Amino acid sequence: MTKLRTAMLATVAVAVTAFSSAPTFAEEGFLGGEISANVAMLNDYRFRGVSLNDENFALQGGFDYAHDSGFYVGTWASNISEFGGAEIEQDIYAGYGGQIDSISYNIGLLLYHYPGGENVDYLELYGSAGVDLGVASASLGAAYAFSSENTGNTDNIYVYADVESAIPDTPLTISAHIGYEDGFDYAGIGDTTKLDWSLGASVNYGGLDFGLKYVDTNNAGDLSDATVVFSVGAYF
Repeated sequence: MTKLRTAMLATVAVAVTAFSSAPTFAEEGFLGGEISANVAMLNDYRFRGVSLNDENFALQGGFDYAHDSGFYVGTWASNISEFGGAEIEQDIYAGYGGQIDSISYNIGLLLYHYPGGENVDYLELYGSAGVDLGVASASLGAAYAFSSENTGNTDNIYVYADVESAIPDTPLTISAHIGYEDGFDYAGIGDTTKLDWSLGASVNYGGLDFGLKYVDTNNAGDLSDATVVFSVGAYF
């Protein structure tokens, strides 16, 4: 998922890959687990409603290893606009996913790393829980970034809800998202509190995932105004 990251914090039921909406290939049986990879291209990289690449095209991809026990590790990267001297965002994460009765859960720790950047890396603790409702699946999640010098000596909290449903007898999946953030102004939009929401649809055809998503926030400005994000992901 596009970070969906999309992203950037999807429910992981039983140690599946996190933070990528592109299709994946998998090599099973590696050290008691599975290796997968993904790649995607988008016309804009929106992170929690805010463009991180000046509304330009983004190329994204990552690798994940999920152990049968539920533990997983992975990395994911995207081009971004200049941020503290960096033009690449690399996420490095590890966590645990599982299921209790009908409730799936996922917890982990994520490092936002910006190669070549000066004093801009930060850590985030995340968690989510989801349930399959039959006609749809729903999840609630939260992410907490620790206070540090590079975040203006303030912490950051993001809470969100997601709903997804596959349309019967079609290859189409629809989704909705809403999130609230309070903390540091990581995107330079001039506000530390923000609501974001999106409505999307995706379809898999010929080994490719095609996505279309309307994204908006309650913040004014070119980087956080309403937009439509197109994406395509591929196996490799």
